[in-house]
Amino acid sequence: MSSFSRLRKQYASIQTELTELSEEPPITPLADKFEYVRPTLLSFDELPEWQKDSPFIRSGYRPESNSAQACFASWLYLHNESVNIYSHLIPGIFFLAGEVIIYQYFDARYPVATVSDRLIFAFFLLTAVTCLGLSAMFHTFLSHSALMSHVWLQLDFVGIIVLILGDFVSAIYVGFYCEPALQKTYFTMIISLCSASIFILLNPRFQGDRWRTLRVCTFVCTGLSGFLPLAHGVKILGFSQMLKQSGMPYYLAEGLLLILGTLFYTLRIPESFKPGRLKRIGHPVRSAIHKLEIGGLVVGWVTTSEYPLLRIAELGPFAA
Repeated sequence: MSSFSRLRKQYASIQTELTELSEEPPITPLADKFEYVRPTLLSFDELPEWQKDSPFIRSGYRPESNSAQACFASWLYLHNESVNIYSHLIPGIFFLAGEVIIYQYFDARYPVATVSDRLIFAFFLLTAVTCLGLSAMFHTFLSHSALMSHVWLQLDFVGIIVLILGDFVSAIYVGFYCEPALQKTYFTMIISLCSASIFILLNPRFQGDRWRTLRVCTFVCTGLSGFLPLAHGVKILGFSQMLKQSGMPYYLAEGLLLILGTLFYTLRIPESFKPGRLKRIGHPVRSAIHKLEIGGLVVGWVTTSEYPLLRIAELGPFAA
């Protein structure tokens, strides 16, 4: 009898275990596992000192997070850097897609284009993607911490210098298409200037207000150096030939857009005209710069891909 009782208890215990195993645990939605609570946006007066950049933007600030996850999560809600992030991120994706389709594009439109022609265009697109990507990350991590904000600000400027390099390399390539010696000379010049600018910008020794003038002058001189090969081209080829050969009007238009962007940044246009009224559309001054910057990139795209290479395809390598 006792044996039968023990068997019954064992059977009941096994039944209980089987019942528990058959019950499925509640499924937690994937979104709940990664749920991130949107923070309360701050006004300018509530910010720590390191975040106070523009007193004309009075609200819509993300709080200091010290979290990369929180910074990326800010892509999902509206704040005063949203436009700045997406105005770089979306064009950057398009330019990256351009890298993928570039060879099909050249095969279909410019079958006589050389490997060098293709590489120059690919290099320009790569520098554009680098610039836009670094700028998007800078605006994303602007609320992380004082250190990360400073690091990404430096990388943002590095991206601009990289874009200057890509822009000038393409201009020198098409402007001196039949002058390989001058190509090499000006390639060396612009690569050296861009390398020096990046070195001074990132070197801890040259940080702080004491070296601000040196950093600004190096940056400006690098940008203005692009006029030297254009002027040289006009001197040796003539103005009309340089217009036909290099697409110079496009480069001048691109330079004008970038100068306007710098002017907007310096004068804080348009936010200085309407302080406190431009809240959630992004820092308007930076948004204006970004629109001008994207305009300059589009002009650069046209200059590099259409104007000079069309001349190569139709007339051969820049014969008079």
